[in-house]
Amino acid sequence: MDDGGYVMAGFSLLLMVPAMILALMILSIDDSSVERSADRSLSESMTGALWDIRDSIPVITREVLNGTAQEAINGTLPPDLDARARVRAGVQGRIDRLCAVHRNMNLSCRVNSVEGATDDPFCIEVNSTVDIRAGKIHHTENISVRVPVEDLPDPLPFRVLGRLQHNETSIEYGRSLMDHLSSGNREAYDGASGPFLIRRCPYEPYTIHGSSGVLYTCLLNGYYHESHDGSCYLCRLEGKTSCPHLGLETFIIPSGNFEEAPVSVDHVLFTTAYAGELHNVSGFIIYLDGAHRKKYGVIQ
Repeated sequence: MDDGGYVMAGFSLLLMVPAMILALMILSIDDSSVERSADRSLSESMTGALWDIRDSIPVITREVLNGTAQEAINGTLPPDLDARARVRAGVQGRIDRLCAVHRNMNLSCRVNSVEGATDDPFCIEVNSTVDIRAGKIHHTENISVRVPVEDLPDPLPFRVLGRLQHNETSIEYGRSLMDHLSSGNREAYDGASGPFLIRRCPYEPYTIHGSSGVLYTCLLNGYYHESHDGSCYLCRLEGKTSCPHLGLETFIIPSGNFEEAPVSVDHVLFTTAYAGELHNVSGFIIYLDGAHRKKYGVIQ
């Protein structure tokens, strides 16, 4: 090969080197792009799983609460029930099965606590920790959700008095409540009735119940109210008529007309009842003491 041939071969080699480098760069860029795309897809799957858990906790908790309330109604709950532990275990079991559905990642959710909301007795607060691992990605997040107890059955009357007749909205006490009471014109509650479902009273502040028509509407609809003396929903599942938590109370409508009879508030009637004076609310007869008249703005 003459000198010209060597020059041409060398020149060709020099041209090939940048082409090879460019090809390697393109391959590297393609690999990085594929890896980024895979990471992005994995990250989106993890986000979807997280939202699946977050959205499912309130639904599952309400179903577990309703199922536990139905057990109270049927008389199958143990007398020494730990409602918080029972509900937490029920939610945990359902969540574990949901996590297992997401097979392309290591997903777990630990239900840390189930408690009544400290500022709202019409809500249960569920605190959980979600842990997700997939590939090189790891995410842990604490989730706190509030679950309303409105439109769930009130288990307390059944826990205190046993089996009672009821329909979808009200409880018929028959002679059960009268037999539970020990004195004080207890006959007023022979054939009493009360609400079956927890419904938040929309009339606030409560003192406006003394206004025309408000208390009547409240009694007609069987509304519930915040109470520092009544028990919270979880304690109602346990059959406790009072508790240290912010609780609930509702009216039970008597059937008898006396000048004085036990106060027509559920937690009063279910514990050591005390007397109240008759108050006629457009045909509804209820008995109120001074403290409850003041709370609801009812002028004797």
